[in-house]
Amino acid sequence: MKRAAEHRFEEIVPDANMSAFLRSMCEDYNALTETIDQTSKVHFPPNAQKRLRRFTASEASELIGVSTRYLGMIADEIELETERDGRNARSYSLSDMNTLRNALAEKAGYDTPKGIGYMPRRRDGDPMRVVALSNFKGGSAKSTTAIHLAQHLALRGYRVLLLDLDPQGSASAMFGVPPEKTDDDATSYAFLRSEDPRPISEVALKTYFEGLDLVPGGRSLSYWEFDAPRVSVEAKYHQGQLLSRVAELKERLSSGLLNIEQSKNVKAEIENLQQEVRDLWFDRAYFARLSWALQDVKDDYDIVVCDTAPNLGYVTNAAMFAADHLVVTIHPQWLDCESMAQYLYTYLRQQQEFEQAMTSISGANYEVAKSLHYLITRHDTNSSPEALVIGMLRNHLSNVLHNVMVKSSAIAEAGTYQQSLYEADRGRFTRKTFERVMEAMKAVNQEIEHIITSSWGRK
Repeated sequence: MKRAAEHRFEEIVPDANMSAFLRSMCEDYNALTETIDQTSKVHFPPNAQKRLRRFTASEASELIGVSTRYLGMIADEIELETERDGRNARSYSLSDMNTLRNALAEKAGYDTPKGIGYMPRRRDGDPMRVVALSNFKGGSAKSTTAIHLAQHLALRGYRVLLLDLDPQGSASAMFGVPPEKTDDDATSYAFLRSEDPRPISEVALKTYFEGLDLVPGGRSLSYWEFDAPRVSVEAKYHQGQLLSRVAELKERLSSGLLNIEQSKNVKAEIENLQQEVRDLWFDRAYFARLSWALQDVKDDYDIVVCDTAPNLGYVTNAAMFAADHLVVTIHPQWLDCESMAQYLYTYLRQQQEFEQAMTSISGANYEVAKSLHYLITRHDTNSSPEALVIGMLRNHLSNVLHNVMVKSSAIAEAGTYQQSLYEADRGRFTRKTFERVMEAMKAVNQEIEHIITSSWGRK
């Protein structure tokens, strides 16, 4: 996957009619983007292509769940050609690991517990699962968690779709897709919009992580924050007009003044109008739009990971409504806890209205199995106040994940090179620092993975 061409940012030329305030903002934008552009040319040349590093034999064996020696034996058995270094030590690409997983699962029996352990992707009868990372307060490591979770799942052998639903597009940038240069037809907005929506399958991009596809975010997603309410209100108004017409026709039908042919025509018109009313729910129920759009790829992926914007806007609500598992990220500080209380109140009220609306559409009580979990992030393990906040959260909130994401300079440093911890060169970091944060990241991702596989009935 290649980066965008040489000039990444669009310069804004100050308009003569601009106010002094907007002119100042324009100048700041141009100065900042020019600096970012020049820096990017140094670290990420225009034709640079991101590639996933190879994994050592010990890393590969840990991800697959066998000993290093046995992994080598299977590689020889299936005649898999792997790279070796000067010491004759093997290294494996993600493609190599997936080939080995298939061989091991076939050997053990694809649908046996052992086979599922080697190749854990969903089996027949297991539905695709949607995980949404959410919080309407910025700085809670939501995007960082979404990126690392999606990559962890791909490294484990799942087929993963990462939906970047944030106009900032941080997750997209991490995968080498600059959001500021991504066309509207190539972002998540393309399948959310009302006019000429595109199927998700036409928008999803292959990434350099085998088994991990991406639908980019970008500025255009903010358009839907204005578009969705407009379309919803127009649909509600149109429904009202149609239902009034239906009521008139039913009154005529019950008057007894129509002959057989007239009654037949009126009944046909009522049926057509009622179908129009049902069709308009697609525009009115904007919050269900992502759920409906995902039906296009329900057979293509095991898990969908949604990175949402730091708000409870229309796009975020659509993601949260579609989610089978909602993971709310929390920075363990008191102000964030107060923000969390407001978040839960707002979310509760909104989802209550959405479920009532779906009941109106379906004609029966709308109820769907969802799970809600809280993930503590950016935790400074040396902070006593944070430890107290975590204790309070565990005492008063249900389903707080056992594992926490620790605060580490390694995550920020890797991000400077637009890399995740899974991609980064370990040699750049102090060994103890890197191992500590990787252990925490692994534990968090495994716990979320367990939540997903438990919903498939696995132990």
